Amino acid sequence: MTELVNDTHIRVLVCDSVAQELLDGLKNEGYNVDYKPEITKSELVENISDYQIIVVRSRTKVDSDVMDAAKNLKIIARAGIGIDNIDSESANSKGVKIITAAGSSTESVVELNLVLAIDLARRISALNRKIREGEYKKQKGKELSGSTCGVIGFGRIGYETARVLSSLGANIVAYDIVHNDELIKTIGGRYVELDDLLSSSDFIFTCVTLNGSSKSLMAKEQFSRVKEGAYIINTSRAEAMDGVALLEALKAGRIGGYAADVMWNEPPKEEWEKELINMENVIVTPHIGAQTREAQKRVALATVENVAKAVRGEL
Repeated sequence: MTELVNDTHIRVLVCDSVAQELLDGLKNEGYNVDYKPEITKSELVENISDYQIIVVRSRTKVDSDVMDAAKNLKIIARAGIGIDNIDSESANSKGVKIITAAGSSTESVVELNLVLAIDLARRISALNRKIREGEYKKQKGKELSGSTCGVIGFGRIGYETARVLSSLGANIVAYDIVHNDELIKTIGGRYVELDDLLSSSDFIFTCVTLNGSSKSLMAKEQFSRVKEGAYIINTSRAEAMDGVALLEALKAGRIGGYAADVMWNEPPKEEWEKELINMENVIVTPHIGAQTREAQKRVALATVENVAKAVRGEL
């Protein structure tokens, strides 16, 4: 088995804020670790040639400029799941291995999916604002139990979200380009076409990874087919939706509410984004899906383990 990195003095640059367990674990493996959680792109381009391994979260963008400067880079460790912030084509062409901590934050993201859905359906955040403004008035909400919940993207997070929803008494339908019939049967769910999911679901959960088939998966045409009054929850990637079309659908009253842990720009900067987040039936959190102590510890341990395996040529 050939080692991917055979230098006895392996240098690792950690580019984003991570749990202490990750830093300690890398040092315990014998690597020389530099921790620069606020490093800028220009600083990264200037210094990356000194490192064989970099560790990033979602903040740091490893684009073509960074890859062109990465003369000695062998491993990019994504301390998380999605790799849309990494120029994977450039990395592959240079023989740079990309590893992730897939599965480490599943529980945390699933819980956030449920919290956002309940917040929308029971208008918790909106009612709290009203009370602070001096208005103490009850409003009827909607239960997950007995509702039809559509899950777009039936991978690890999609399945676990559906499993918990099913345990609450929800009816599950799912859309994915790959079907795992045995798995969905375990929770009494079924696969449907996207249009059928949109038109029948009271709650729609977007649990996709960002790629060519999922980008703008929800556009103007799809929003026009959403069941009137449905709630949409997106903790995966904002780019899975056409944001302007989403805003139009919300303003038209077709969608009951939208909750997201992701934005097209983080923080939002476009005028339409600002209009969107200021709507009463919209909830936005600042990309906290994996931001629990437990999830970050799991991410840290998985990242260290996978980096060590990659260095030894075992991944």
